[in-house]
Amino acid sequence: MPVNEKTAALLERLGANLVPLVLIRREILSRCIIELEFAGPVEDLVGKPGNDVMVDIPTTDPDVQARRRYSIRSIDVTQQRMRLWIETSSGGPGATWAQQLPTGAAIEVIGPRGQISLDLEADWHCFVGDMTFVSAAYAMAEAIEPPGQALFVIEVEETEDLVLPQLGDDIAVTVVAVDRAGRLPNDPSGLLAAFAALELPELDGHLYFGGELRVVAALRNAAKERGLSDEQISSKPYWRYGVANLPHGEPKKDS
Repeated sequence: MPVNEKTAALLERLGANLVPLVLIRREILSRCIIELEFAGPVEDLVGKPGNDVMVDIPTTDPDVQARRRYSIRSIDVTQQRMRLWIETSSGGPGATWAQQLPTGAAIEVIGPRGQISLDLEADWHCFVGDMTFVSAAYAMAEAIEPPGQALFVIEVEETEDLVLPQLGDDIAVTVVAVDRAGRLPNDPSGLLAAFAALELPELDGHLYFGGELRVVAALRNAAKERGLSDEQISSKPYWRYGVANLPHGEPKKDS
């Protein structure tokens, strides 16, 4: 499809595609997770588990562009379908978009993109973060070669918010839901305590951290203190408490 010069430069820089999609279904999975299913030429979005797509989000100011990045929950090339799980508790423009986009609406997404994916050589995989990380964590876990082991430590406002993973019988699964118990979302103490209490399997594994910027940084430091190497840790901050994501979709980092 024809694209303007600015978009063409972005696609070249990211090594991604611009793909037209149509929303065909919306489903509320829990109090804070909405599933959106799109139809279109999704073969151009096939990448690695954990990859995401970039979406233009409407704002109250038509002259202001906002993009958000959503992990690809799944792609079905045969059926020409792509699913996104979008966490909506923030109430931000992305949450509003996910809640209000009408069925039949046409959008364009840029993807696949992202640097975090499953370590295919690891003997076990541990995913730690908040509800914004669930989509990517489950997508990566579903790509584990059997027999395998997946551990999930997810912080939630309410236990019923968590949608449980559905993995094969030949994948050993452990799920720990951490009650935030009134702590601020950028307070890492709950996840740090759960991670410290988690007995990691022997052999060589890989840790994946995703969620709020400060919490992800604290978890990464805790993993290194437990003796895991940089090569065994993948981390991705999706958002920053109290600070809107930048126009290109990334959380603002301190200089």
